[in-house]
Amino acid sequence: YLYVVDCIDAILLSLEKSNDLVNIFNLGTDSFCEVRDSISWIIDVLGVNPKIKFGEGDRGWVGDNPYIYLDTKKVRSLGWVPSLSIEEGVRSTVQYLQKNEWVL
Repeated sequence: YLYVVDCIDAILLSLEKSNDLVNIFNLGTDSFCEVRDSISWIIDVLGVNPKIKFGEGDRGWVGDNPYIYLDTKKVRSLGWVPSLSIEEGVRSTVQYLQKNEWVL
């Protein structure tokens, strides 16, 4: 979960400031969330109370990660920091989609 504006800002900054021939950067925030966290933020913004049912077993599909936390030191050394937390980004995205139904 990374807010799209933060992603674009990181790409533009990386193009401007990195001198390496090949550049690979991890982009992310200083935290992580679980699916149940993002679900709670989405239903809070939407003002709904759905029945939430998870699949059987401990995890999702084969190879699924319960959370992803990336090392972003390389891109941060160029001066990039995300402007929104994961929660703020999810909430802002849902609000944007509510106001711009044409996107859906």
